[in-house]
Amino acid sequence: MTDAQPVEKKKPNRLRAWLIALAASVLLIGGLGYTKYLQVMAAIAYGQSFPEPAEAVIVATAQSVNRAPVTSAIGELKAVDRVDLRIERAGVVTELNFKSGDTVKRGQVLLVVDASEERADLAAADIDAKRLRTNANRQNALLARDMVSKAGAEQADALAAAAEARAAALRTAIGRKTIRAPFAGKVGITDLKPGQYVAEGNLVATLVGTQSGIYVDFTLPQAVVASLDREKPVRVTLGTAQLTARIVATDSSINEASRSLGYRALIKDYDGVLPAGSMVTVDVDTGVAGTVVAIPRTAVMRSPYGSTVYALEEKAGVTRARAQLVVLGDTLGSDRVIVTSGLAAGTVIAADGVFKLRDGSLVRPVQRGGAGTQPTTPKAGK
Repeated sequence: MTDAQPVEKKKPNRLRAWLIALAASVLLIGGLGYTKYLQVMAAIAYGQSFPEPAEAVIVATAQSVNRAPVTSAIGELKAVDRVDLRIERAGVVTELNFKSGDTVKRGQVLLVVDASEERADLAAADIDAKRLRTNANRQNALLARDMVSKAGAEQADALAAAAEARAAALRTAIGRKTIRAPFAGKVGITDLKPGQYVAEGNLVATLVGTQSGIYVDFTLPQAVVASLDREKPVRVTLGTAQLTARIVATDSSINEASRSLGYRALIKDYDGVLPAGSMVTVDVDTGVAGTVVAIPRTAVMRSPYGSTVYALEEKAGVTRARAQLVVLGDTLGSDRVIVTSGLAAGTVIAADGVFKLRDGSLVRPVQRGGAGTQPTTPKAGK
């Protein structure tokens, strides 16, 4: 009897299966990628079918101006006439003839402190002075007839003069209990009331004159004092307004601590834009005038990397913005600024709407207050 031979099973070709699966995957991924590529290219073609948007900006030209070196300082407004009215003699307020913020006339009685005791003393002193003066006159008449000694007559005169001096002192004390306005002006805020006791030295109110002018006090460093022309006006910036003032006084010596010299300028016909005591900016020309480039302040885009101005250039019939880093100097008034480097005079720039731009942006120049027309042919900024 023979043994049965085992039947050999055919093993599947695994390598062939893996290759087929891999080929199918590559074909699938390639097909999907190609389909996506066609979609992207179609989207790009669709986007390119639209014209590039142009940003409308107001244009200006960098101007060349004759300008002297400027030194800026912080100044303080000082009233031409200003005084703190204070109590000279202690007592109780019997009259208060003004309210906070009132405008008063020169010589107007503002406050009266009770002086009844001094008036009684004055009445007694007047009587005593009159009696002693009468006695002194009698003694002098008798001296003329050699009926009294000269020493007696002189003593009578001295007693009468002393009594009259006491009466005059009391009148002065009574007068010091009446506060009058030394000049026309406007009083400040007060909390005094009739019947209130006030001590010597207490503040009644601050009186500021109503004159049209006002002083500006400021200091300049020693380095620029020699180059300052006192005959030239200085420019004072008060908020958004700028006024001119003339230097009227100078300190007698340099401050040893700050090495600076104090000046006082006068603004005539001041309309009270800011009250006395306000801090202002003072610009002073110090040196020989030279040519500088000035642009609108709105043309400057500031960033952590510096100040940028967009110069407008025309190429192939279109205008594009080119970003230029510039170095700024002093301001000219409230709407212009000096460029010390980075921009040449005559360069056409975007003056308003710069926040919409980037380097290479297509631009539609617009004149200020006009339609969207290109006013000039922009040239390349230097």
